[in-house]
Amino acid sequence: MKAKIASLLVIAFIILSAAGENVHLKISPEQMQPEIFEKTLNFSRPFIEDGKIYMHGCNSRIYSAGMPALPEHKIILKFPFGTKIERIVCRVNEISVENLNEKISAMPFPRAMNNGSVIKYNISQDEFPSAWMSYKIGAGLDGNNRTIFLPIHVYPVRYLPDENKIEYARSISIEVEYKKAAVIEKDLYDLIIITPEEFKSMAYKLAEHKEKHGIKTKVVSLSYIYTHSYGRDEPEKIKLFLRDAIEKYGIKYALLFGDIEHVPSRRAYSFIWGDGMYSDYYYADIYDANGSFCSWDSNGNNRFGETGKNADKVDLYADLYVGRLACHDLDEAKTVVNKIIKYENSSEKPWFRRLILMGGDTFPKWNDIAEGEIVNAFVANARQDFEHIWIQTSLHNFLPWKINAIWSEGSGFISYSGHGFEYGFGTYPKNSKWMIAYYTPYLLWLKNGDKLPVIFFDACLTAKLDYHMFGNPNIPCFAWCLVKKANGGAIATIGATESATTTVTEEGPIGQAGYLNLHFFMAYQHGTTPSKMLVKAKHDYLNDIASSKANDRLYEMTLEQFILLGDPSLQLP
Repeated sequence: MKAKIASLLVIAFIILSAAGENVHLKISPEQMQPEIFEKTLNFSRPFIEDGKIYMHGCNSRIYSAGMPALPEHKIILKFPFGTKIERIVCRVNEISVENLNEKISAMPFPRAMNNGSVIKYNISQDEFPSAWMSYKIGAGLDGNNRTIFLPIHVYPVRYLPDENKIEYARSISIEVEYKKAAVIEKDLYDLIIITPEEFKSMAYKLAEHKEKHGIKTKVVSLSYIYTHSYGRDEPEKIKLFLRDAIEKYGIKYALLFGDIEHVPSRRAYSFIWGDGMYSDYYYADIYDANGSFCSWDSNGNNRFGETGKNADKVDLYADLYVGRLACHDLDEAKTVVNKIIKYENSSEKPWFRRLILMGGDTFPKWNDIAEGEIVNAFVANARQDFEHIWIQTSLHNFLPWKINAIWSEGSGFISYSGHGFEYGFGTYPKNSKWMIAYYTPYLLWLKNGDKLPVIFFDACLTAKLDYHMFGNPNIPCFAWCLVKKANGGAIATIGATESATTTVTEEGPIGQAGYLNLHFFMAYQHGTTPSKMLVKAKHDYLNDIASSKANDRLYEMTLEQFILLGDPSLQLP
């Protein structure tokens, strides 16, 4: 049965301010010229295939646990930093209601990557999505440009779970009124290196190398920052210094030179299983959408990045490309700096176009799909310009000695999807109860020399900054062990500082860690940097899934826990 219940509905959203009044950067004289963006979208009547709802005129789908995947139309608007969004209007036309006569598939809940448990939360609502449109406003970098992001999600079909009906519209119009401005940035430095006195000599050596490669670099000691910056504690002093460095020098990259005993990280309270987790992403998120300093502690209780009932307002779009060289001592600093210099000075990397894809059945007892291998397949499809080297449990080559042999041949990238630990990684053959694991000591037999990959660990704990095996500071988290390894290992790694979650279906990785893995590799282009790839993946997430409020607030934990261990300005071939 179909019933037409309305012909026109107008929903107006007034945004009190986006970037403008609080911007410390200089605004161009032609600022605040009023403009309007308009778009009318036309849609077909919804139809069902294989238990899924589709609609012509849409370009994406909204995924939310416990609800059906529904078609949506996604519009990503980008404006110069300093632009004010005045008003957003959504006009919905030709609304109808229709009974569903067949069962509609619901999306799965996310799973914890440490034990496969389901992350459940309350999904009770009368209608999904709750409105015909949602949006988010944030401030961050788009390449080298400071940008106001305005992702708009239009939902032409909505699900009424209690009545097993859908409500849909045949036409929706969007109008955005804004005053466009542009920030005039200084261009004195590209990269700032924050270092303790102990590593200052190696920081200057790296800076000298960077200057030769056209990266204008400034070295600043922690002692200088602590005595010349204000802030409630050391991490906030560093973050406020970085804000000032953006405004004084125009920096885009920040390198934290040292482990957390030397250069502190911020403890964030978006972690759902314990009392916080370390997040270097705190240093990347400098501004909110108004152009004000984003403290991650909007409620002022000294618990940063909280979610839930005491949730802090966090922007989460990166204003800096941040990486950490988590060196414990000067020997590690020398090793890592020399690896970076040799990597960037080498013009011949015939092994770089090899992409190693690693995975298996991440959650063997929960469903009948091999999640890791699905993620591998989607990454491979996104990077058809690379030679694909498969290490998978289904191929019977996911074994420590075979992993070392294949890694030793060299590759530009490695994408791993599965379980992770502070001291390695591991996954399962299909429907098996026995995990195959690779542990830190096995790195002794890895002989890849100068053929150094960038590795993404779509897994838990591999970048746990406060871990030392048996309390030995010379054996830190697995992701850093790879970077600090002399004569081999990796040139940079991306991993989680704590236990992570993921959502993978037959349609691919649609949430959390798996989503970041795929979009990290989608972001590669010649001459980019690992930090730009990671930030692009995180911004995709904010513009895509998080804007639709999918998977509760797990996206905040995901974005905050995945960090880069390596040089953020590393130039990739």
